[in-house]
Amino acid sequence: MKSSARTWGLISGAVAAAAYGLNPLFARPLYEFGLTPAMVLFYRFALAAVMLVPLLVVKRISFALNVREFFASVLGGALMVASSLCLYSAFNYMDVGLAMTLLFLYPVIVAVVMSTVYREKLSWSIVASIVLALGGLICVTLLGKGNNNSEVHITWQGIVLAIGSAVSYALYIVAVRKSAMSNLPSEKLTFYTVLLGAPFFLIFLHGGMDLKLPQELNAWLLLAGVAFFPTIIALALMAVAIDKVGATPTAILGVLEPLTGLLIGIIMYGERLTLFSSMGIVLIFAAVLLVIAGDRKKPDAQS
Repeated sequence: MKSSARTWGLISGAVAAAAYGLNPLFARPLYEFGLTPAMVLFYRFALAAVMLVPLLVVKRISFALNVREFFASVLGGALMVASSLCLYSAFNYMDVGLAMTLLFLYPVIVAVVMSTVYREKLSWSIVASIVLALGGLICVTLLGKGNNNSEVHITWQGIVLAIGSAVSYALYIVAVRKSAMSNLPSEKLTFYTVLLGAPFFLIFLHGGMDLKLPQELNAWLLLAGVAFFPTIIALALMAVAIDKVGATPTAILGVLEPLTGLLIGIIMYGERLTLFSSMGIVLIFAAVLLVIAGDRKKPDAQS
């Protein structure tokens, strides 16, 4: 039973990461319709909340929150908003690949917080997985660009924003595991994360005065896609993974997100797969396999 729960947790973490990596597939074309990052993120969170209502009703999950769960959910929503806005803003100050590399410092941050604050013991497989994952990301996003794109665009503002996104995302993962949010079913947790997070984006839209209502059907289809796959699916399954296998392994499985983005670039936009990119993919898969194989005899080791 414990083994099957752990397997389900690992699968959930991997699918969540892959789903989150679909962000550029839906969000990138939306900018061509005149939407800003803040607009896209507001609609992403708001539509996700609307989509989750029927699911909660059908599953007869209560919408009620106690005081501790409410404030924990507000914190969760704020952390997701901070992470999203920091990352999207970082793209204006540095190469996207560099920003994504810095974002994936978050497994390291999660591991540090869990080991220092909550005294979680880090196994050799977890440490090795982190090293392999970061090495793979460097190969994919920095070295994998090829000689034709050797000029690197990076600023201190971009570094601060990208690291801020990593810290916010890491703290969200830890909060899901260690706060009152851990008491909520994954669907309910996701619902309140996006519902309470959506209003924060209005601050950056002058209270909604700058919010644009898309007129094109394709724009709404893209918004529905970004609300469902990288939001509902990703956050709900990530909550399941955190519950089943722990915060640190879930964070490391998140390395599949940029790999998904790389594959989308190759399949959808004709981007070239370089030697370093291939090496990075091998390192990333090695990291994921280590997470799957590591601590198999201790399914309850994560706390």
